[in-house]
Amino acid sequence: MSAPDARGDLPDGWRALAAHVAAVDGGEPAALIPIARPGSVAAVSVHRLEAPSHWHLVTYGLSTPEPPVPGPEGWGFELTLRLARAEDDDLPTWAVNLLANLGAYVLSSGHPFAVGHHIDLRGPIRLGSDSAITAAAIALDPVLGTAEAPSGPVELLQVVGLTADELELCRAWRTGAVLDLLRRADRLLVTRLERTSLLDDPVMREEAQAGVAAAGSALADLRVGTLTWQVRGRRGQRARLSLGSGAATGLGPALRRQLNRSGASFELIGDIQRVRFEVADRPAWSPRVTTLAVSVPLARVDELASLFTGRTGSGGLPWLAGLRIVVVP
Repeated sequence: MSAPDARGDLPDGWRALAAHVAAVDGGEPAALIPIARPGSVAAVSVHRLEAPSHWHLVTYGLSTPEPPVPGPEGWGFELTLRLARAEDDDLPTWAVNLLANLGAYVLSSGHPFAVGHHIDLRGPIRLGSDSAITAAAIALDPVLGTAEAPSGPVELLQVVGLTADELELCRAWRTGAVLDLLRRADRLLVTRLERTSLLDDPVMREEAQAGVAAAGSALADLRVGTLTWQVRGRRGQRARLSLGSGAATGLGPALRRQLNRSGASFELIGDIQRVRFEVADRPAWSPRVTTLAVSVPLARVDELASLFTGRTGSGGLPWLAGLRIVVVP
C-alpha cells in the first residue's frame, strides 16, 4: 500500500505529518491501513523499525479530521504506538484496531488525550491473549515529538502499555514518575505483551514506595480501579477486601501520613465501592451501603499500613477479626 504522503488527495495537514514521520522513522511505512469505520480516525500507518525491532503505528485524522471536528484545526494531536516485533510477525491489525477505538472515543466523547493521562483497558491490550498489559498511559512520542502542520503544531502522543498494578501506581503517584521508571529499561517505551510489572523488581518497588510517600502528601483520598469488598457468612461476621498491588503500594504510606490523630480519616475509592479508614478508640469494621468503614486505634496505624506494601498475597490482623485483606496483581 502506498505511503500516506504519496497520496495527492490527502489534506495538507496529513501530508505534512506523514513527511515528518517518514523523515524521523527513516522511510515510508510498511503499510497505510484505512479505517472505514465512521467516527474514528481515517487511517493508521505502520512502520517497521529496528534497534529495537518494533512496529511504529501512527494515526491520521485526529489533528485534521475529515470533515473537520471540532474545527478546522482538529484536536492538535495524533496517537502512536510502539509494539515489540518478532522477525516473522505479520502486520499487527489488532493494534491498528486499538488505536482506531481510542480515536473513536475521542471523537465521540469530546475528551482529548494529553500527556500524563492513563487508560484502564478492562482486559488484555490484545483481546484473547493472556498478556498482563491491561492498561495504558499517554506520553509524548520520544522520537516524533511535535510535528509542524499548516494548521499548527501536532503532538504525537504515544500509547504505552501498563500492567494493572502500574495503572494503580499512576493513580497513587504520578503517571510521569511511573513512565520514568519504565524508561530506564527502554527509552522508547515499546509495549511488549509479555512484559511483567515493574513492581516485580524489589528495587523498583522500593523506589515506587518512596516516591509515593514523598510526592503523595497532598492526597486526600486514593482513587483506584481494582477495589472490591464483600461481607461473608450468615451473620456477616467476615469480610474480604481486595485491591490491586499498585493501589497497595500507595495506600501504606498514605495511611501512615494521614491517620496521624484522633478522628483522622482516609478513603480508598473504587469505581463502585470504597473503604474509609478512620482513627477511633476501638478497632472495628462495618459495611455501610457501598462503603466499608474500618476503625483503627492510633497506636495500630503502622501495623495496618504494613499490610500494604505492593506485594501480592492475603492477610489480616487479630484485632480486626473477620477482615481478610487480599492484594492481587
